[in-house]
Amino acid sequence: MGITTKNNPAAFQKVSPSRFLKIIKDTVQQVINGQNKAAINIFRAGLLNYFSKFKRKNQFYCNLCKYESPNFLHTSNENRILFNSICPNCSSRKRHRGLNELYKNILTEFNFPKILHFAPEPVFYNLFTSFDYITADLELTDVDLQLDIENIDYQTASFDLILCNHVLEHVSNDDKALKELFRILKPSGTVIITVPGDWMSEKTINYDQPDSNGHYRNYGLNFLIVLDDIFTSVDSIDLYKYDCIYNLSLGLTHQHDLAFLCRKK
Repeated sequence: MGITTKNNPAAFQKVSPSRFLKIIKDTVQQVINGQNKAAINIFRAGLLNYFSKFKRKNQFYCNLCKYESPNFLHTSNENRILFNSICPNCSSRKRHRGLNELYKNILTEFNFPKILHFAPEPVFYNLFTSFDYITADLELTDVDLQLDIENIDYQTASFDLILCNHVLEHVSNDDKALKELFRILKPSGTVIITVPGDWMSEKTINYDQPDSNGHYRNYGLNFLIVLDDIFTSVDSIDLYKYDCIYNLSLGLTHQHDLAFLCRKK
């Protein structure tokens, strides 16, 4: 059976905190691997998630599945703990909840846009169902088109809106992919891009080999220069701006998820 969108985050999959024994096993494995900092973060995040079941007052809201919760689940890596990241009801991450508000705003700028969505997340399908909406990926089997983002088999100037959320870090030649996105974008169209990065750092860090998440790089602010060289205009939006538009927090973090709005005249 092939890989589908259900294998990815934001696929309406329920997520539960790890059992205590699994937290211990994961922590020990990181110590064995020599990743002591990662071990500490896994243990701390795991314990916080484990004891969150004792919380009663709702503090967070997921604008994708309309779920209120005392907490979202914390995630971690060797560098940090990302607090209140995963909605336990639909598995959306911070970026998805922020993008949902941005996408709704952008759609008001078009009459009836033709939309291309790379590596689509099922939590967004209802938002786009009334539009000319096409999903694409190189490996996923439950999308409309199998497309290689570095060599897109589609006519020039075909789409009004292109969505590319956490895709480019998985691409060996992201410069080529960006030029392809510009090529298939219609005049007056917009590409919305998000990538994982350290937005306090000036430079992108490139890896000799993809890391454990399949990432070729961790982006820095010089990514804006790359985008400016390809697109007519580029705006960056900190998705944190949408955190408090509901009665409860969306769990967003300041300067964690930036969305780049790339336009073509």
